[in-house]
Amino acid sequence: MPLLSFTDFEAYADALAGVDGLMRVTGPVGRAWTLDILDAGEVTAMLGVDGAPALYNGLSQPGRYVVHVSLPGSDAFMQGSATADDQFVWFAPGVEVHGFTRRQSQFLALDLDAAAVVQRAREVAGLFDDHIDRTYAVNVGRAGMAPIITLVTRALAIHRQSPSVFDEPSVRRSFSGQVIHALLRCMVLANPEAVRRTRGRPTLPRNEIIRLSLDHIHKSIRGEAVIGDLVLSAGTSQRSLSRAFDEVFGMGPHQYFMLERLHVIRKALREATPGDTVTSVCARYGVWDQGRFAGMYHRTFGLHPSMELAAALESWRANTTARDKR
Repeated sequence: MPLLSFTDFEAYADALAGVDGLMRVTGPVGRAWTLDILDAGEVTAMLGVDGAPALYNGLSQPGRYVVHVSLPGSDAFMQGSATADDQFVWFAPGVEVHGFTRRQSQFLALDLDAAAVVQRAREVAGLFDDHIDRTYAVNVGRAGMAPIITLVTRALAIHRQSPSVFDEPSVRRSFSGQVIHALLRCMVLANPEAVRRTRGRPTLPRNEIIRLSLDHIHKSIRGEAVIGDLVLSAGTSQRSLSRAFDEVFGMGPHQYFMLERLHVIRKALREATPGDTVTSVCARYGVWDQGRFAGMYHRTFGLHPSMELAAALESWRANTTARDKR
């Protein structure tokens, strides 16, 4: 979807997903109101740039959680408190949303399916309901927020350049799962007391830990799970998980995941057909940082992903020509 540009701030406010409300301009308009939107099903991501200082009154939609992140250079307040890029404001469904800016500002907003959030919060993150069903600022610092901002902005950029990439359900699932996991992880880091703790967990045999872990890793690569949930899916501690992988594979579980995903993407590139791009193949398996991935690929296989793709497409064309001549 191309970047949306509005000359009318009311149309801009109406385009925001997850919240119904009214905007009031409080200063001169200095630029267009722009909105970049990616609808990935369980998560809708938005990058908004305000054209003027404004205030906003609204209501989050039933069945949707909403997240607001003020980006650097903004002077914004939400729910009566100043916001910054070292935190996000978490809105429960059906609550009042109030905010204002003192200058032209920009923000990231996330509209989240409540059922998906609740399921992951209860089953994976272990968060108590009263920590996800309230509205508050989650303060985790810039280091904690950086992965979320990077993930969302890169996905938006890929969607803007190649919208068809997100036509694949696996890509949408992967992106949505990564976003929800990252947000809930921040909530746990900001308030560890919000998490249920189970005691007396039985010790699993090493082979069972590996079996459960490999199943989760392959689901994560397909976009059906999130790799950050690996410890809970394996039913063991981080220490036991790391020891099991080191003994069986000579590397940690995250390193194994990265290596396995690298080989899966290599296979997909070598089987590419016209219409496939490095970006679309990588997004299919939840890779958004193209530059870093290309470096890892080159170090492992001795050539760049673009070269692998070009060779596969050339082979496809040659085989097609040969078949046509028969």
